[in-house]
Amino acid sequence: MYKFFQHVKFLLKATNQHGVHSPFVYSYLTKCLYTKHRFHKRKTLNILLKSIDYFNVERVRTNDSGAISQMITEHYPKVSIIESKTDLIFLKKPEKPLIAQILSSTNSISNDCILLIDNIYLDAEHKNIWNDLKNNNRVSVTIDMFYCGAVFFRKEQEKEHFKIRV
Repeated sequence: MYKFFQHVKFLLKATNQHGVHSPFVYSYLTKCLYTKHRFHKRKTLNILLKSIDYFNVERVRTNDSGAISQMITEHYPKVSIIESKTDLIFLKKPEKPLIAQILSSTNSISNDCILLIDNIYLDAEHKNIWNDLKNNNRVSVTIDMFYCGAVFFRKEQEKEHFKIRV
C-alpha cells in the first residue's frame, strides 16, 4: 500500500523531457531513456543497460549476487565488473553504510560516475536513503524515475533534482 500511494504522488509531480531545462539531463532522457530499444522487460534493468550503452561505461560495480553482473556481461562483453574506480555503480539493495562508504571514498567516484539505485520507493527506509543522497554535497544531479534513481556527481553542473516518468 505504501508503494501505491508513493506512485500516485510521484505521477502527480513527475514530468517528461519537456519539463527539463538541463541540457545534460534532456540529452540523457531523449537519446537514452526514451529510445524505443528495450533490453529487458523490467524498467530498472532496462534503464541500467541503456545507461551503460549511452555513457560508454567500461567499469561497473554492483552489490548484486551475480545475476545482474552476468546480464551486463552478456549484453556488453567489454564491460568489467570491478570494485575499484568505476564508471557506474548499480545498487540493487541500497544500504546506508554502503552508500556512506561509496560517497566517502575518493577512489570510487569520479566526476562522470553514475550511481543507479533500484527500488527507491520500496519502503520508507529506501525513500529516506534516497532523500539523504539528494542532499549530499557531492551529488549534483538526481533523477527520480520511481522504479530507480540516478545520481550524478558532475562538478560543472548546478545541483538539481528531477522526477521523470519513464
